[in-house]
Amino acid sequence: GINAEYGKQWYQRRVRGATCLLSSACLLQLFVTIMPESVAGPEVLEKENNMTMRKAGKPIVVQLPSNKKFQIPADKEDTVRDVFKAVIKRLAIEDSSLLGLMYSPVKGVWEFVSPDHKLKVYAPDKWKSDTPSSPAVNLRLAVKYYPPGPHKFINPISRLQFFLNIRNLILDGTYQISKEAAFDLAALSLQADLGNFYDKNVAGNQYFEPHNYVPPEVMSAVSYQYVSKEIPMLHSKLDDMSQNEAVIRYLQIASQLPDYGIHFFEVKEPVNYETEHTCIGISLKAILLYEKSEDVSMMRGSPMRIPWNKIMNLSYKNKTFILDVSFVKKNKTQRRYNFVTESTKVSRIVMTLCADTHKFYLKL
Repeated sequence: GINAEYGKQWYQRRVRGATCLLSSACLLQLFVTIMPESVAGPEVLEKENNMTMRKAGKPIVVQLPSNKKFQIPADKEDTVRDVFKAVIKRLAIEDSSLLGLMYSPVKGVWEFVSPDHKLKVYAPDKWKSDTPSSPAVNLRLAVKYYPPGPHKFINPISRLQFFLNIRNLILDGTYQISKEAAFDLAALSLQADLGNFYDKNVAGNQYFEPHNYVPPEVMSAVSYQYVSKEIPMLHSKLDDMSQNEAVIRYLQIASQLPDYGIHFFEVKEPVNYETEHTCIGISLKAILLYEKSEDVSMMRGSPMRIPWNKIMNLSYKNKTFILDVSFVKKNKTQRRYNFVTESTKVSRIVMTLCADTHKFYLKL
């Protein structure tokens, strides 16, 4: 399995002392110059073109960061990579190495799927059959790896995908955010969506829906009327800011949030443990362990950050995700953390994302 093979090589492959050796600007440059795994020769490009133009086939529905969906006809032998290349071509995205396609094997949990897997791995049984009408394979395009400065992307289409992806994470409550930051981002989002402020309230109409621009935890702390009054005031101060400038400013603020670039998974520890970590975070440079916050208004407390060069081994067994960490405390040089996830599938998802992220980090 991936845990056994990857675990054996973890120590040899990890980078000692590599954390924080690169400046943000240098790291960003490395990010955008890494060639995506989807780069291929003429044969694959021809297949991609055929897939894009194909009028009949098995349905693949891809949800974009904009929440719009489009359908791609596919063959039963097509791979995830084929769909990914078709999506990237359709959106004219240049910096595709940071993106991936996701699939939901468990309700409420999404995983990044391997580009080399056949689509039928994720398809319902009827999709694999020769039945003329079959249910679709549902995938989602999302950001997998987060650079320190996404606002610096040269390609505006790539930048826009990051903006939409991060906005979704803020609006669905994944990222913890203050009221002030949420309001500033809401105003910038309105400027990016609608352009300059204009007053439609004269006709008795609300020109935006607050729930579409403000995360639920902030909405629950203030009144609907307060949001409807304050955000237009902030929006009106952004007159003459272009959509591109609004997106750049949004990403500048969002990338400074404590939760930026982190994939979260809820976990439990055995009851006899001295700590009670309730969440694991996976970021470009580290794994983060979160205990329950003493502040009832916060989903997570301050994390314990474990950089990749301190991680000795990763593995999973059934519902348990296992993390071996190198450190010096009370004459001990290593500690093992055992985290219980919702299911074996979730443990595998956590393990695979950790392995993929570490491999990507070693390319930098």
